[in-house]
Amino acid sequence: MIEKYLKPENLQTALDCAVRDAQNEYDCGYTNKGVTYCNYMSEDAWQKYLDEKFEGYEHHKKQFDDGAGGELKEGKYPPKMASFGSSSRFIFELSKDIDGFEFEEKLDTRVGGIAHLDGSRKKDSEYIYVEAKKREIYGDSHKNEDIKEVYLDVYKHIKKSLEEKNFLFLYDKMDSKEVACKKVTFKIQGKDVQYFDLKQLICHFLGITYDIAKHSIRNIKVKFLYLIYNPQEVTKEMKNGYKGKIEKRYDEVTRFINNNIENGVFNAIFQAVLDYQIKKQNLDNTTKIKFEMKLVDQYNYKKEF
Repeated sequence: MIEKYLKPENLQTALDCAVRDAQNEYDCGYTNKGVTYCNYMSEDAWQKYLDEKFEGYEHHKKQFDDGAGGELKEGKYPPKMASFGSSSRFIFELSKDIDGFEFEEKLDTRVGGIAHLDGSRKKDSEYIYVEAKKREIYGDSHKNEDIKEVYLDVYKHIKKSLEEKNFLFLYDKMDSKEVACKKVTFKIQGKDVQYFDLKQLICHFLGITYDIAKHSIRNIKVKFLYLIYNPQEVTKEMKNGYKGKIEKRYDEVTRFINNNIENGVFNAIFQAVLDYQIKKQNLDNTTKIKFEMKLVDQYNYKKEF
């Protein structure tokens, strides 16, 4: 039997293990295909979690079962939600009692496929969409990542639109061996976007704007909540220098998001994507969306509903 992550190997597993040690709620060590993952609940603990936490929430369980992320399914690795660093478990536990909340929403982008949003709540004239991150921001840089070539037209439109608002949006494009893919590095105001998934955000915006504009919905307020786990409650459990690195990455990412909310860049990108969808799909050009993006964590998230 091979034991993995008895000790952290990188920032992501350092966070996983710190959450595990701080919560001390579930046994760890999920064995899958001869490997035991100590940053996951054990098989018995995972089954207990499913039985207890989803009791009375069968509708939500079906949403995760039907979702594209395979959050509850064992495959090459243990079920994603069994990880102590799982963002799906993070958003589920915070949102399951919010009236009208839906998990794993799928929206057609009309460009390169489907946008998969972690959650949403539509009530009256306010649509709230949520993207949740827990361990993800501690992974590899988003520089030089693959994108489908069909998205380049969207990026060109955003670039031109932001130039008109005196914002600098760039993307360094490099050919790659894959026929239908390119390597792209995004830049905002001349700086590389490294640990924030801007490609995903633009995809989400494409799905949201098309879904609203195709139905000719007017006078809608869209609130996009970027939910990031605040690690301060578990950093005391971190050892071997990971504490400082986790805190530095968290500060870097949250400062980047807040800066580009406050200076209007994310709002400008959203409006550019809306304009792109209206023109490209020949939709109702009277569609108006009042857009707001907010960075939230586990301490202030529910106040937004």
